[in-house]
Amino acid sequence: MTRLVLVRHAKAEAPHLGLDDHDRALTLEGRTSAASLAKSLSAAGVSISVALVSSAVRTQQTWKLMAETFPDAVTNVLPDLYETNVGGLVGFVREAESEGTVAVVGHEPTISAAVAWLAGPGSDTKALQRVAQGLPTGTAALLDFEGPLADLGQRGAVLTEICSSHAHF
Repeated sequence: MTRLVLVRHAKAEAPHLGLDDHDRALTLEGRTSAASLAKSLSAAGVSISVALVSSAVRTQQTWKLMAETFPDAVTNVLPDLYETNVGGLVGFVREAESEGTVAVVGHEPTISAAVAWLAGPGSDTKALQRVAQGLPTGTAALLDFEGPLADLGQRGAVLTEICSSHAHF
């Protein structure tokens, strides 16, 4: 079984004139929640093997703080993950070479939309309701998938839980 961890980056500074969206950094709260999210995932038994990370500053910072908990994870920075859609995100996951857990650190609305697209029969109802509202910053969706990642498809995974720096849903 393969586990997917789809992560929305932690809280970033607000957009403002003169600051490119790609360059927005994490707030102090975001830095704290990224590290806490990693600890929550680890406490839930998650061990990340590969991380696919958007090139945006806030996703890079989120993963850097999370990687302290998952030091053996291979990191792949994917510039095209920054503005991709569900099909693009799933395509990157299908190409990931890993026998273990694959994490994607990205952005809304793509992360929630990908979780909703992937979640199939047996998924946790409460977690699906949470995804339908959009995932808050610093939150991860855990999905389990039977078979090779290359075969990942719509409604082909089971959403088991939503994990944040504060709690599991």
